[in-house]
Amino acid sequence: MIDKYDFVILDIIQSYKKNHQNQLIKLSQLEANFWTRIERDDARHTHSAQLGERIAKLYLEGYLANRAGSGYTLTKKGKEELAYQSVSL
Repeated sequence: MIDKYDFVILDIIQSYKKNHQNQLIKLSQLEANFWTRIERDDARHTHSAQLGERIAKLYLEGYLANRAGSGYTLTKKGKEELAYQSVSL
């Protein structure tokens, strides 16, 4: 089950791809966007966000993929989860 920080990661990946003509997001760009989005959140101070572990978990659970080192993209499962979470909010 994914939580709000996982959802933020999925949303950043999808938004980047839409706004950059289907380019894949690099890890450094993903990290910068993630910390910018949660900078006012307590997770930054408690280290509960743990970006690297979250990306690894989402990758292993099939929500995102790394395309030959050129960047991250959502899988079908990731897109479906993001759409479901957007409707639920």
